[in-house]
Amino acid sequence: MIRNNLISLGIHLLILLMSALLIAAETNPVYLFVVVLLAFAAYFLLGYQLLQPKNSGIANLVSVGLVSLIGLFIGLYCWLVPGQMGFNWMIFLAYNVYSFVLAQIFQFSPNPAGTLWFFLLPSLLLWLSLQVKSLRNNKGVGKSEILK
Repeated sequence: MIRNNLISLGIHLLILLMSALLIAAETNPVYLFVVVLLAFAAYFLLGYQLLQPKNSGIANLVSVGLVSLIGLFIGLYCWLVPGQMGFNWMIFLAYNVYSFVLAQIFQFSPNPAGTLWFFLLPSLLLWLSLQVKSLRNNKGVGKSEILK
C-alpha cells in the first residue's frame, strides 16, 4: 500500500506540473478543457500502468488515498484559516489545478464551497484504474484455468 501511495503521489505531482505548463501556454477554453481531459486520462493510464492492484476495492482505494487525503487537509486548512485576499485558497487550487481551470471554463466561482470536492478526483481516477486492472487480471486468470 505504501508503494501505491507514493507512486500515486508522484503521478499526481507529474500531472500537476504538466497540466500547469500546458495551461500557462494558452487561455482558449476549448484548449483548457482538452488539457483537463488529458490530465484525467493520464491519471487513469498511469495508474493502470504503474500501480499494483490489491485484494479488494477498499484496499485499492486506501492504497491510492494519500493524494486525496493531502488535498483534503490542504483544503480544510485553507478554508478554515483564510489568508489575505484568499491567498490560502490559491494553494489548494494549485494542488488541484484542474479545479481552477474548470471554474474558469464553466464560469463558476473557484471559492471553497464550489471547488473543495475536487480533492477526490485524483484518488477516484487512480482507484478506477486499479479496479479495471483487477478485473482484467481476474478475467485472465479465469481463462487460463479453463485452458488447463
